[in-house]
Amino acid sequence: MASKTGSSGVHSYTLKGGKLRPSQIITTFGPGAVVDLPEESVMIAGIDLWPPGPIIQEPRLQQALEVKQFRAPAIGNLEGDVPCVRFPRDRVCINKDCSLISRSKKCPQCGSDTYPARLIVICSEGHADDFPWHWWAHGGEKCTGKPELRLVNQGRTATLADLVVMCSTCNQQRSLAGALGAKAVGSTCSGKRPWLPGLPDAACSAEPRSVLRGASNVYFSSLLSALSIPPWTSPIQAAINTHWSTLLPIANNEALQRMLIPELPEFAGFNLEDVIRAVKERVSGTTTLNTLRKEEFRAFRNPGEGINHIDFQIRTEPVPIGFEPYIKRVILAHRLREVRVLRGFTRIDPVDADNVDAPIAPIMANPQDWLPAVEHRGEGIFIELDENRVAAWEAEHAVRQRIDEMLRVSNKWREQRGMKPLDSLLPRSVLIHTLAHLLIRQLSLDCGYSSSSLRERIYAGADMCGLLIYTASADSDGSLGGLVQQGLQNRLGATLRALLEHARWCSSDPLCTEHQPLLTGQIKGAACHACCLISETSCEASNRLLDRALVCNLPNLRPTGFFDNDV
Repeated sequence: MASKTGSSGVHSYTLKGGKLRPSQIITTFGPGAVVDLPEESVMIAGIDLWPPGPIIQEPRLQQALEVKQFRAPAIGNLEGDVPCVRFPRDRVCINKDCSLISRSKKCPQCGSDTYPARLIVICSEGHADDFPWHWWAHGGEKCTGKPELRLVNQGRTATLADLVVMCSTCNQQRSLAGALGAKAVGSTCSGKRPWLPGLPDAACSAEPRSVLRGASNVYFSSLLSALSIPPWTSPIQAAINTHWSTLLPIANNEALQRMLIPELPEFAGFNLEDVIRAVKERVSGTTTLNTLRKEEFRAFRNPGEGINHIDFQIRTEPVPIGFEPYIKRVILAHRLREVRVLRGFTRIDPVDADNVDAPIAPIMANPQDWLPAVEHRGEGIFIELDENRVAAWEAEHAVRQRIDEMLRVSNKWREQRGMKPLDSLLPRSVLIHTLAHLLIRQLSLDCGYSSSSLRERIYAGADMCGLLIYTASADSDGSLGGLVQQGLQNRLGATLRALLEHARWCSSDPLCTEHQPLLTGQIKGAACHACCLISETSCEASNRLLDRALVCNLPNLRPTGFFDNDV
């Protein structure tokens, strides 16, 4: 790991050796995340300190987030790579006869190497700090002299209870038993934001929690993604992307546009009036966070004779025979482009997917006109259910009763985490989400993709009832066509029938079928790892709000399935 320290204490490290990929920096190891490297533990610094990376344009998402552009993380940039800070600062000597706790890479007493301390402190507001070793060893009291702490391993077991924090100065000591969790380290958060060097500590009323530095609840990224759809995928808009930073300042000055545009080679062959009209259309866009999915849904619903743009190639496929009463249309997406943007992060609990305005920890010290992002390309299958049949199914009393039980559990879960309760839960949301999971599991058996490489995109609302199963990767193609082939009429019909057959039975039955959310507190009905759950990276709702009983009728339960058993 190449490292250099600036005046702000920021360490720059090289990612070219395969330490992290750009997509990892956006999804798993963004600003504020702890990264374990072979010889160090670091925290990715805020984007204020990032060197400029390649520009990514996605007009709809830029309008929704009110930024001018997105940038990919700079990997192997001549000006430096993504910077980081050392975290935690406290380290422990590897010499068992010493075990001194210090902040040096070499033990100041015996000269041995040191390793990063295993415990840190975080809070729900995103703050992070070193574990209070002095406070813990002395029970909140002061040392009689200059404290000299050691982390002694008694060697009897592999538990924290076998580790003792000892002060060589006053002989105070305390085992780390009970050191993890809420209330273990007091009730006052330090408000420290080490990923934003130079910022003063924030006033914070959240309760601090001590955790292992590699725990899964230390960092949850808040991502927002959008598909590139017409008209933003047209050849003219692709040319505008190349020069948008130049055209934006003169977007309202048509005279300057008429002078500049003909001089740019990317616009050769385009009508000048069409280009000017496209610039105006881009500036006057009205996309918001709440309309992103609606615009994509409309784009899939109106393919005409097929759209063949470079980043959006779709065509209509006949609905599988026998599924005409349930499915309104099937669209094969031969080519898709997805842009994923990092907005912020949370700790302890994941981001609330139902509320795009939920509070998140910042990834910058000062306002920026850009956000970090990555672009992926791939393919997919879009399925829209029949709106009339869905509406009639939603009105059934047994369906409403099952959904109301899930809503009560969901709001109790949200209340425990200080989230705003949901006013309602649409049955179609759970139906489509469960159907997407079942389809991913079945497709992974049929088309060769692992379930973790497939993703869902749910379109559920008062006027939406569809889903997109797609695969996307960062290379130039992102697809070999295997997924689209599974969307052909005969193959998709066979896949759906196999899906429904598998959904009616689970190897964990009868426990899975008879699961009652109100008793367990889990926000799902008949769904478990054996039948419905998929990789967290493939799911939009953290494997919550799932129920096989809403997809098909299950044995020993009242009929609530959308699909009849004789399909």
